[in-house]
Amino acid sequence: MKQLDLLRGKILPTMIRFGAPLMGTAFIQMAYNLTDIAWIGRIGTDAVAAAGQVGFLMWIGSSLALIPRVGMSVLVAQYYGAGDRDRAQLSINNGLWLSLLMGLAYGGLLLLFKDVLIQFYQLDAAVNRLTEQYLVIIALGMPLFFINPVLSGAYNSLGNSRLPFRVNTLGLLINIIGDPFLIFGWGPFPALGIQGAAIATVFAQCIVFGCFAYVIARSDDLLHHSRPLVFRPEAAMLKEMTRLGFPISLQSNIHALISVLLNRSVASYGALPLAVASVGSNIESISWMTTEGFAAAITAFTGQNFGAHFFDRVKDIYKTSMKSVAMIGLLATFILLVFRYQLFQLFIPNDPQAIELGAVYLFIFGLSQLFMSIEIGGSGFLNGIGDTRTPALINSIFNLLRIPLAMLLMGPMGVAGIWVAMSLSSVIKGILIFILSHYRLKHVMRREIAPVIEELV
Repeated sequence: MKQLDLLRGKILPTMIRFGAPLMGTAFIQMAYNLTDIAWIGRIGTDAVAAAGQVGFLMWIGSSLALIPRVGMSVLVAQYYGAGDRDRAQLSINNGLWLSLLMGLAYGGLLLLFKDVLIQFYQLDAAVNRLTEQYLVIIALGMPLFFINPVLSGAYNSLGNSRLPFRVNTLGLLINIIGDPFLIFGWGPFPALGIQGAAIATVFAQCIVFGCFAYVIARSDDLLHHSRPLVFRPEAAMLKEMTRLGFPISLQSNIHALISVLLNRSVASYGALPLAVASVGSNIESISWMTTEGFAAAITAFTGQNFGAHFFDRVKDIYKTSMKSVAMIGLLATFILLVFRYQLFQLFIPNDPQAIELGAVYLFIFGLSQLFMSIEIGGSGFLNGIGDTRTPALINSIFNLLRIPLAMLLMGPMGVAGIWVAMSLSSVIKGILIFILSHYRLKHVMRREIAPVIEELV
């Protein structure tokens, strides 16, 4: 598989060639959720609310998976940039096994405590029953939701973003095709309802894993030589991997848990606002998941060049990256503000109240898209130089502040006050991340920050 040379050549064309598949992969991950919600929305509002509850649990799982994914990606990029292929291979091996073990543990916990989790929102028995049907199947497939992103991250760090894009595209197509057949019983298949959506999603992830395994077995790349079937643990590397990934994972988990708490407040207004929040967050994720895909390119680009001590190139990467993510944010703002009614009508077409409230949701979050994109892009740069704590700290603090701000705004604004609090915090985070990433760049240019791999001897 062809890998791009991230250490040489013009930055913007290479970043576009490298980042486009990454943004496409992130869009595909988001499209999995949108596909399920689009078909589940045809079942009814209760089914959408049930899928939304499980969606937040999947978000927590994705946050935990950031520990091996981010930690491994930073180490692999910096080792590969420094020309140390053996250590890059060992980083891949440790990252893959850590993700598998964590996925098994989290899936087991979801099954063990499913009753407690389902009762958290205190919704109707009909919604709880649908939630349980969806949750059990997703929990059984949870290891795949951990290891597949880590496999994608390994290839991305080596400069090969096309393979993950192609494999994940195949998975999305299988999910899109499988959803209506299994949900509504098209052709020879029985009508499984919300369980069919879960089965289609897990089966698609099985295909994605199978494709990765096939390529690794038949290729001669670093993933093949990492000997993924044999766990070769190195305590110091696992510790550093966890150190790098934990702040981002904690930040994402705090974000997820706060969103769960805020959505419990949303649920106090009824199942309709909860369904609107579930659909709206998936629509809005078009921008932030696309930007996160580009941020993964920024991390790999920065990591390889920082590991190679190409500091002037690191500076150029930063400038190009921030301009690019700003353009993504502005485009997202335009789309969400102008087409908010049409976008929401795609997912809940037969409920005028849901469409009206959904348009309010998209308008509120549309105003913060530029700042959110800058926050994500700046975080990607900081991750590349090994500073995962700064963006995680800023995100955690201002995500926590969403709760008191939401409580303050709910009185005069109702459920919209919760969404205003969330959007406003994104604006503040974007401003702070931009200032601090620029400040850290100055330290890089003065040679005051060393690559993290130099600490692992």
